[in-house]
Amino acid sequence: MVRTIDYQVYTEMETDPQAMEEPATWKTKGVPAKPHFPVRPLYVVLAAAALFGIVIVCLFLSKSSEMAAETRLLRAEQAKVQENYNSSAIKSMEAEIEQTQSKVSEVSSKMENLQRSVAEMSSQLENVGSALKDMASDMSTQMRKLQREVSRVSLQVRLLQMGGGDKSFNLHEWETKVRNETANSNWSDLSGHQYYFSSNRLSWTSARDTCTSMSSYLAVVTTEQEQDFIISKMRERSWVGLSDLEEESVWKWTTGEPVEQSFWESGEPNNEFDEDCGEIKENGKLNDIPCNLRRRFVCEKDNAGAQ
Repeated sequence: MVRTIDYQVYTEMETDPQAMEEPATWKTKGVPAKPHFPVRPLYVVLAAAALFGIVIVCLFLSKSSEMAAETRLLRAEQAKVQENYNSSAIKSMEAEIEQTQSKVSEVSSKMENLQRSVAEMSSQLENVGSALKDMASDMSTQMRKLQREVSRVSLQVRLLQMGGGDKSFNLHEWETKVRNETANSNWSDLSGHQYYFSSNRLSWTSARDTCTSMSSYLAVVTTEQEQDFIISKMRERSWVGLSDLEEESVWKWTTGEPVEQSFWESGEPNNEFDEDCGEIKENGKLNDIPCNLRRRFVCEKDNAGAQ
């Protein structure tokens, strides 16, 4: 604002013809003289300032353009890197998925094979179990037959011992007499077996020998049906074919079969008083007692043995 005013004043002073024609005395009458400023240096400064501003603007625009170009390049590079990364990650994930699916398929195949193997083994085990049951049944029958043969041979030996040197003793006649006498005894039938319930009381060994003399053996209780049948017929607790005389604490029937634990009375066998022989109680449960006690007894034989 100041420079413009000065410039205007200076111009009026320079261009007013009247002022140029006034005498010098007018200028000296106490009026101060107006300052005189040159014009050309100011133009030069303004031009230089304008040129400098233009240069600055050009430089700014150039730098801005360069920075914009670099920004675009950087963004393009970023997009390219991002695209490559995404493509690589997707391919890697697809490969991992394929590997996982392959492993799952392999495991599924192994599981199917294992299930088939288990099914085959189960079938084989069922067949083996059925075969073992059949074998056990056959062995039980064979053991009973063997017991009868042993009883018969034992009876013959005792009869021979009883006959001694008596030439008049006839074993066949004696056996026939025993069979005829026992044929009319009190035998009861159950599922192909016959049972004799004694009225006299003997020790376990004597009871066993008495059953042997009648081509039978002390009763073997292996089923609940047989258990119920015996307790319904006997009058009081009686000897059965059970002992651990061969091996202490190893209880088995005279036919060699093991004893089901469920048939024992609770807490038995306990061998409290040197108890090595077994009896059946009124409730059908088994109990161990000393073999020298006198008890009634139950003999058993199958119909084939009776015939």
